[in-house]
Amino acid sequence: MKQLLNIFIFSLIAIAAFSQEQSLKKLALEEFKNEHYNEAINLLEEAKIKNPNDPEIYYYLGWFNHYRAYDSRPLNGYDYSYSKRIFNYLDKALELNPNYGDAKYFYGAECSGNAFLAMQNYNSDKLKYFFELAYKKGAYPDWLIEFGKNILNSCEEDAILFAGGNADFDVCSYLQLCENFRADITVIPIGNIDRPWYVGFLKNGLNGCVRKVRINLNEQQIMDIHPFKWKETEISIDVSPKDKAKFDLSDNYKLMWTISPDLNSERMHSKIENETAKKRTYLSPQRAILLQIVQDNFSERPIYFSNFAESSFYAGLNDFFQNCGLVSKLTPIKTQSSNYEFDESTVSLLLVPQNFEHYRSIMNNDIPRISGIVLYGYNRMLLNLADSYRKSDDTKNLEKLVKLYLENFKINFDSEYEDLIINELQKKLRERM
Repeated sequence: MKQLLNIFIFSLIAIAAFSQEQSLKKLALEEFKNEHYNEAINLLEEAKIKNPNDPEIYYYLGWFNHYRAYDSRPLNGYDYSYSKRIFNYLDKALELNPNYGDAKYFYGAECSGNAFLAMQNYNSDKLKYFFELAYKKGAYPDWLIEFGKNILNSCEEDAILFAGGNADFDVCSYLQLCENFRADITVIPIGNIDRPWYVGFLKNGLNGCVRKVRINLNEQQIMDIHPFKWKETEISIDVSPKDKAKFDLSDNYKLMWTISPDLNSERMHSKIENETAKKRTYLSPQRAILLQIVQDNFSERPIYFSNFAESSFYAGLNDFFQNCGLVSKLTPIKTQSSNYEFDESTVSLLLVPQNFEHYRSIMNNDIPRISGIVLYGYNRMLLNLADSYRKSDDTKNLEKLVKLYLENFKINFDSEYEDLIINELQKKLRERM
């Protein structure tokens, strides 16, 4: 009886401790949602003491500390020792759960943050080191490496590629820096071009690492980047002779891009006497530098945009996009409802079995924050190509596409979604038979 009583008491204590730990985690998440980062981290530290073998606590500590350092206001006293603490938390999460995909993602994100610090210092060794470290920790599994190669191979030689964020920029950077794969392309995270130091870095390039981009601003102008007073304005962009010939355009043809302001102020303003005052609008630094890079490079280098970026970043340029599957190419004409809206040849060359040999490995090496993005991107590309085949009555290639999906993409990673896709593909096929 005494032994049973001891077991009962121990069980009650364990249940109470577990309940308290869960409560602390829940409170920490609420504090994080309210942007009370210090409070959230303190709660997690308390939960860690109560249960030092819970990988989720270490994952949250890594994530929240990473967010506090990079995604909130500047963190006082930040240095590499802070970053090392984040790595230690994520290392512990992966030690306790080696297949913890979210922890791998944030390990890669922390490596990417340090890589940007290396760019600021033009330190090529550290730049390569951190992307290599992310790879070794599993942040770029085989299916994601394959995805990065497919993105880069969707671009023409010497292209500029505006990437969406960690999901595409990081793996492409790893491939270029550590495997020397498609280093002819300059890959730019579109959300980061509002940082003066990064604009300067792109202009200068880094020998053996990052190919420079033409930016016709001097150093003083770059360092003075800020929101610029702006109202909707049409800007003319020079077009290359190659594109003029391809699209049958006149010698004096220009791409005419209407750029709207993307920042607003409550400040009332009138430019000249007797003009009715209006709320002042601005062009954000990000949009201003996008304009600068496109204007300075479009006539010289092919420009592409990842199809995984937030569409507001495109600033209306998507009217001129030709969908190439995983990326879109900037063209000199508005493409909607034209023969240039979708690049069937590029997508059909990409959608062959050898480009998806590792896709199935997503089942055993899931990175939840990226996997769904990749899954959706591939399926959207398949459906777009199927539409193109259907419109041209290409039954033979539709049949090949259905076979490709069944053999390479129907892996029961998301059974309900995959069923919807195969049903849609088969429906398009039936419509042509």
